[in-house]
Amino acid sequence: MSEQLVLREAVPNDANNLIDFLKKVSQQSDFIVFDDLTNLTIEKERQSLNDIYQSRFDELMVAIFDQKIVGYCRIEKIDEQKAELGVVVDQEFWNNGIASYLIEDNLDWAKDSPLKKIILEVYKNNPAAIHIYQKYGFTTELTKEKTLLMSKM
Repeated sequence: MSEQLVLREAVPNDANNLIDFLKKVSQQSDFIVFDDLTNLTIEKERQSLNDIYQSRFDELMVAIFDQKIVGYCRIEKIDEQKAELGVVVDQEFWNNGIASYLIEDNLDWAKDSPLKKIILEVYKNNPAAIHIYQKYGFTTELTKEKTLLMSKM
């Protein structure tokens, strides 16, 4: 049986699967930093996913393979016109275009949202991520010591 990659909007029932994914990828790269995951409960994550799902300003797309989340892309509201984008893919699935698919879907969603600007912060020593963001029209707005602040729209 051949498996298929599915991209879709995250829903509250994804909470357990998403927590497992975040714990796994937080160990895979220095580029991925999550707040303390030890206090994260399935119920809190379920509520968070419900809030995102209902929001006009927030979006969370997941990539699912073999019933497990292998990637996600989040647009998180900063204010009424601006949001931050973040994308993470399980290291086992790097170089398969998953990040690009997720970014495309989230940017398409953003076009129909009230948002006017999407920003992100990326480590300078992560050229693969910088390349993907530039491919989708993000430009450098600010250079910090270790990171670049990029924006689009």
